[in-house]
Amino acid sequence: MTNSEIIKSLSLRLGQSQAETKQLLKSSTKIIREILDKDIDVTIPGLGIFSSVLKKKRKSFDPYHRRFILLPPKRIIRFRPGSSIKNELGNKKFLK
Repeated sequence: MTNSEIIKSLSLRLGQSQAETKQLLKSSTKIIREILDKDIDVTIPGLGIFSSVLKKKRKSFDPYHRRFILLPPKRIIRFRPGSSIKNELGNKKFLK
């Protein structure tokens, strides 16, 4: 699903214009991004938990140069789905 499809679907459910819904979605993602930047977890009931984790520096193999390199620390975003969404999606069959 694309961003424009999400905006269209949300605007129909909320009864707002697509421009207002686009601004709402943009503001929501900006707020979530700012909270994650402060290393605070974001919990969205019914969906799951977004958390910011710092990966330590690590050693990796570079096959092109055939040597090990040291990768710097890196911040990543993790998502853990909530139990309700896990159960709901886990019980559905895949469509081919």
